[in-house]
Amino acid sequence: MGTVSATSEPAAASKLPPVTRIAVAGAGFMGGGIAAELALRLSHVEAVTLWDATSGAASRAVERARQVADVLSSAGVLARGDADARLPRLRAAATLEEALEGAQYVAEAVPEDLDVKRQVFRRLDAAASPDAVLASNTSGFDPADLSAGLMHPERVVVAHYFGPAYLIPAVEVVPHAGTAPWAVARTEAVLRAAGKRPILLGKFVPGFVANRLQQALFREALWLVRQGIATPEAIDEIVRYSFGPRLAALGPITVADFAGLDVYASLAQNVWPSLSTEAAAGAPPQEIVTHIGGGRAGAKTGAGFYDWPDERRNTTTARRDAALSRALQEG
Repeated sequence: MGTVSATSEPAAASKLPPVTRIAVAGAGFMGGGIAAELALRLSHVEAVTLWDATSGAASRAVERARQVADVLSSAGVLARGDADARLPRLRAAATLEEALEGAQYVAEAVPEDLDVKRQVFRRLDAAASPDAVLASNTSGFDPADLSAGLMHPERVVVAHYFGPAYLIPAVEVVPHAGTAPWAVARTEAVLRAAGKRPILLGKFVPGFVANRLQQALFREALWLVRQGIATPEAIDEIVRYSFGPRLAALGPITVADFAGLDVYASLAQNVWPSLSTEAAAGAPPQEIVTHIGGGRAGAKTGAGFYDWPDERRNTTTARRDAALSRALQEG
């Protein structure tokens, strides 16, 4: 796991009391989904309290939890009776301090802005119990930066979910050099109990693992479009109906072993010299800058690379959820 050590360990992980109360800071798409899943899938939890800086956001996320319950029930991972019984555990808090009362595990999911996150972590550090884990859902910030200057940096760790948080099993767990082993152990235990697959990284790298792999593929996809080699539609079709399902079943390293490393050696010699080498100066890519400038930020605004009328967005969402539900059952 790299150099992870305790700077102020209050108790051995095995001696810490079980997590019965959870707080979630941030009630957007990710935070609301995380809170709903933790309330619905943790059989031993008494309460999950959700807070957001935007007035009314936490209450709206609590209302949306019914939709999460329906999806999890349809996926076959949550009995309808359990869903009905557990939904009342999730409630909105008027203040962050109220949400933190009694919490032994805190999930942070505020906007991906380092200054905003550090402000929230200072408040968490001051108000949460010293034995409470502070787990950030950041998609790329270093947990050492989030914990800098805190009284209890040893309980800060990254637990990076993927959206929708309640449907994708994997969660990247990223400690910093001062993260206590008990904080990592408690985080992994909470995630496993909620049906997740916590995957521990040895050390921080920008974007962690999944986002680095996704960005490498996306960079090459844009290069292929620029060169007139394939349209966005063609690229999506190729991925969905060729190596995409195979990657989902096996992962890239196992795929290489199955294909034969001699075959991969030949492909590397032939293909690597012509792969996109766009440097940091090219980020973000001009295609994305142009789309955003024109108000086309993706499905959430009704248009991005594609147009997203309601019917198409709903159909695509249903297809995604069906595929992810199958993966959740297998996980």
